[in-house]
Amino acid sequence: MMMLKRSLAFSCVFLFLGFNAFCDVWYSENFDNFKDGDIAGQDEWKTAMNQKTCQIGSKVKRGDTGKSILVTENTMVTRSFEGTHDGIQYVSLFTQREKGAGTMLFYIGGDAIKWGGAAVFNIQPNATIHALDGTAGQQVAQGKFGEWHHFRIVLDFKERTYDFYVDDEEVADDFGFRGEGGKGGVNPELSWIFFGWDHPEALTTYIDDIEMGDGEGETAGKPQAVSASDKLATTWGRIKQRL
Repeated sequence: MMMLKRSLAFSCVFLFLGFNAFCDVWYSENFDNFKDGDIAGQDEWKTAMNQKTCQIGSKVKRGDTGKSILVTENTMVTRSFEGTHDGIQYVSLFTQREKGAGTMLFYIGGDAIKWGGAAVFNIQPNATIHALDGTAGQQVAQGKFGEWHHFRIVLDFKERTYDFYVDDEEVADDFGFRGEGGKGGVNPELSWIFFGWDHPEALTTYIDDIEMGDGEGETAGKPQAVSASDKLATTWGRIKQRL
């Protein structure tokens, strides 16, 4: 009977917390434990398109402590991911750009890196935010210099479309993948992220708190009062007291 009660209690923990609390997020990084300097060579991050590496530093970050990625002119990096990440997937990140003549480029996809990107978007020198619908670009939002903006991209690898949210506001709905019918072929799943600027015009942009996962990621980037592990410990402790 005691074993049955414990099994039922453990099941209740999972019902209470929800299965998504454990399985939605498959990549999350705030870069606080990275070494200062080159990001390339750390945690499988690599340079791309024959450009220099972006940097890790603590000069600008979200919150009072921590680190972020600094992207400047002639720097580009990418990271690939193992596993099958198809269906509905999301990417969440925070970014802040300063004044400069360069354009901050973002590519997310699962085919040829850059040209095979599924979702492609950028921040222009005037801080406007643009996104590609297929191969046609358009302005979707207006950013502000020196402020953190939250980007959430929801990709549908069945329909080959994506939605784009800036600071929780949907600014693009069912935009077509860039790679479809273009140089990149098709995008079967989410397998890499790539960003930077491959020109000499000045750019200063920071990126922090990248998260990827299954589903639409509605809570990504939002403050979490209690973590899933804390909930589990607290709930299991209360249940044990009743056994």
